[in-house]
Amino acid sequence: MNRFEKELTPSDVNQRLAVTKGMLEFLPQIDPEHDVPIRVLDETGKVYVFYLSGRQGRNKKPVFQAKQWRVFVKERGIAAGDVMYFWQEDNAFYQTQYKIALLKPLFP
Repeated sequence: MNRFEKELTPSDVNQRLAVTKGMLEFLPQIDPEHDVPIRVLDETGKVYVFYLSGRQGRNKKPVFQAKQWRVFVKERGIAAGDVMYFWQEDNAFYQTQYKIALLKPLFP
């Protein structure tokens, strides 16, 4: 099982999630022409579909696009400094499934 941990930044929370090299190791390949839907299951069992996008221009760091990511952020009350855990699991029905969990710091 591949697992990735990231402390969320204000930009991750208020705009879109910057996808790091560590996450890219187990996500599908970026399509420069189209956003790639990523089905993600949170620890409550709710399914979200985030869209992986390769950005153009000077800052080419890939991101999860804002629309569905922001829904997740608002529903979960996520704040900068929270820690996101993101991992890949094999599943008999979906073959590869992605999961996400959050940890709020005890002492902000």
